[in-house]
Amino acid sequence: MSTPSRGYLTLAARDPRYLEMAVDMALSLRAHTSLPIALAADDALAGVARARYARAFDEITLVPARFRRGRALKFGTAAASPFEATMFVDADCIVLGTLDHLWTALDTADMAMIGEHLTAGDDRTHHGFSTRALIHRFDLNTYLKTNSGLFCFERAPALAIMEECRVCHETEVLRQLRWQTLLGRWLGDELAFGIVGGRRGLGTLPKPDAMYWPTEIATLDLSRPTKPLLHMLWPLEERQLEQLVAVTSMRRAAAGVPGDAAAHWREESRRLERLRG
Repeated sequence: MSTPSRGYLTLAARDPRYLEMAVDMALSLRAHTSLPIALAADDALAGVARARYARAFDEITLVPARFRRGRALKFGTAAASPFEATMFVDADCIVLGTLDHLWTALDTADMAMIGEHLTAGDDRTHHGFSTRALIHRFDLNTYLKTNSGLFCFERAPALAIMEECRVCHETEVLRQLRWQTLLGRWLGDELAFGIVGGRRGLGTLPKPDAMYWPTEIATLDLSRPTKPLLHMLWPLEERQLEQLVAVTSMRRAAAGVPGDAAAHWREESRRLERLRG
């Protein structure tokens, strides 16, 4: 079978909740694209997906073992993708409109992420870190302040880019910044994406950003969205959560996909509420 030239990819590993959210994300995405949708997973969740959720995905692949440690999972998306060009959408997202216009980012870049390049003069906070301090520590011209819930790449060049991100995460971020977790800072994958993105001058997705940011979620009405992507970065209000549960449940029923869409989204919103403190 020839490799499809372009498609969407999501990810689920370790926790069955992520597979349940990935199913709902994929079903929401199908309403807004005709392109194929693939799932990358670990062995256990890939098995569940093939047995229970084959209708939700056009293809199910495995994330290579070297990317399954710690926060390295998304660095394995290039190796796991069955497509020559891939748009990655995180499992904890609901697609509210078309994302197909974002493919234009690959006209001028091998990989493009949501966000912006910052210089030392643009000091912002990213996971508790000063972006200016990160630029100085890692000797960067720019730092790519990004959210890794949405990005696209050409598979062939992205294999090297993602491997560089994995090595950066393991040998630079964890070794040099681990102690700063004591200060409440978070060593997620986005720090390595930001460092490597700055070094390589990775592209950025078209503006305005497709994703609702936490400050915008209070205005969210799922029946009249103003942006095409809801990423669960912030707890939803009760009315929004019930709207989300109702829409995802109806979509599963219409597609003949089993499972209760309520439990995992309610748990995710509670988890975010706890993190908000």
